[in-house]
Amino acid sequence: MNEVINQEASAISIAGMLVHASPERLGTVQMQLAQLPGVEIHAVTPEGKLVVTVDESEEQVKGESVMRLYDIDGVLSASMIYHHFENDAAEQETSL
Repeated sequence: MNEVINQEASAISIAGMLVHASPERLGTVQMQLAQLPGVEIHAVTPEGKLVVTVDESEEQVKGESVMRLYDIDGVLSASMIYHHFENDAAEQETSL
């Protein structure tokens, strides 16, 4: 079977992150995180801990979005807790 696989299939990367921010800067950190493409805030504690996901597509430089978290003034640390990578082309091949 010589079926053609969609060459425009893309890959996605989803990272679950625990971000620790200075409690005094928490509001600013939340606003800046919310403005980053692919970043979604799921939970926040008054102590400055945030649970976020970072979604990247193949067009984005791998890891660039995660590294941007460290550039936000008030972020003390960011730890990757979970990572999922999915390649649509590989899935298409296995479904043929």
